[in-house]
Amino acid sequence: MSQSNVTLTFEQIYADIMSSYLLYVIIGAIAIFTNIIVVIIFLSSSHLRVKYQLLIALAIGDLINGVAFVISGATKQHLILSMTVSTVTMWPAWSCATEWYPGLLILGAQWPSCVTLFLGVERFAAVHYPVWYKVNMNASARFIMFVISLVFSLVSLGVAFAQTYIFFGKNLTFILCTISGAFGKYYTTWNYIVTVFAHLIAFGLNTSAFLTAKSKSRLIKSGLSAVMRKEITLVRLMLSISFFSTLLVSIPNIILWGQSWVWNVSGSALGYLYVSFCASSVINIFIYIFFNKDFRAQLFRFIPFGPWSKPAVATADPITFHNTAMSINTRANALRRNSSIIAHS
Repeated sequence: MSQSNVTLTFEQIYADIMSSYLLYVIIGAIAIFTNIIVVIIFLSSSHLRVKYQLLIALAIGDLINGVAFVISGATKQHLILSMTVSTVTMWPAWSCATEWYPGLLILGAQWPSCVTLFLGVERFAAVHYPVWYKVNMNASARFIMFVISLVFSLVSLGVAFAQTYIFFGKNLTFILCTISGAFGKYYTTWNYIVTVFAHLIAFGLNTSAFLTAKSKSRLIKSGLSAVMRKEITLVRLMLSISFFSTLLVSIPNIILWGQSWVWNVSGSALGYLYVSFCASSVINIFIYIFFNKDFRAQLFRFIPFGPWSKPAVATADPITFHNTAMSINTRANALRRNSSIIAHS
């Protein structure tokens, strides 16, 4: 038994987690590609750039998460493949913390979580407090939420580095760095709290908004039904985002948190839980294609061939359109009066 273990290579010993690290790279690369497309589509239109600031922030956060997983998977694969019997397998915690990917994993988890929470708050306010929403929610308010979510995540990341450097930077941890190995058990718990509860609360807010909007749509007069249908469409979009975030981020993170305090999960299973977390950064582009008419129209505008190649739908300001129509009608009436005068003169 011991003799057979001696003959195993490190690649064979870590075969299970090597598979999960390969998935890190593949799914992370897909996340980078899809979120670059999302950012380009939203930024390519001034209307979408203003209206969907928080979705742009979400895409950038998911892009960072994809980069973190690609670097993490590639780095850990390289370390395993380069291991020998004389390889030092324990590093100081500070050395792990200053690797590229632990910090990016923190930022790629907490920033999208905060943005998803703000998206839920916005839709909840739009349905439950429509007057307040129409008065206060504008491009400036969305930009403030964008900034708050980013600043919160960066400050939290700064705390992670500071407490590692001050309190246990010289403690040894395994060379295949993890968030808990780099930043400690207590900060890892904080990271789980932010990522789990932000998505769960967002899902609860969006569910409440969706059910209320559906209820109102059955009660209001037909003159307002179009407005409520539009709101239901927006709530359905945000509800889909928060549902998949809960499924792919919150639930796996609860299991990962329990691994630190309550139960034991095998290393290979843990790797695949992280894969599901990475997959959450891929799914949003498909949600936008199915549930966001603005995104879908702008995306198809970039397709140069086939049945989908058509210009994006222009969004007209209804007040400007009304004023223009009135001006045209006024000029037409004036021309008719002048024609009548000439005809009778």
